[in-house]
Amino acid sequence: MSKSLVQLILLAAVADGEIQDEEKLLLETYKARYPRLRRVTQKDYDEAQIELFNKVKAGVRIPHLIEDLGNNFSDAEKEIAFALTYEICASNFHLAPQEEEILNTIKKVWKLKASVVNAVKLSAQLRYDLLS
Repeated sequence: MSKSLVQLILLAAVADGEIQDEEKLLLETYKARYPRLRRVTQKDYDEAQIELFNKVKAGVRIPHLIEDLGNNFSDAEKEIAFALTYEICASNFHLAPQEEEILNTIKKVWKLKASVVNAVKLSAQLRYDLLS
């Protein structure tokens, strides 16, 4: 799950064209503290990043990337990955339309339960002042 989680988070974080400082900081915190990502070496992280960007550059469509990444997750891990990805996107106190599109694609492609999606969304909206 770790390599796929790194790729999913990076895919969403760069959706708007750049990784903002808040997103970088939260990603670094995840890499240092989150058990599933703490085990990822810098070499593995760099390789996951290169692999993802090579796929994007080669023209692999985002829904296909998300589907492929999802094949490496159990249903519970998909929910966790969606929550962490939403957190990264919201961490700069703004959800760009491109980030919302990625999050909606994850929800749709993985057929996530509405109750989980709504809980994740409301939690992020409250914590990052995104209700307006």
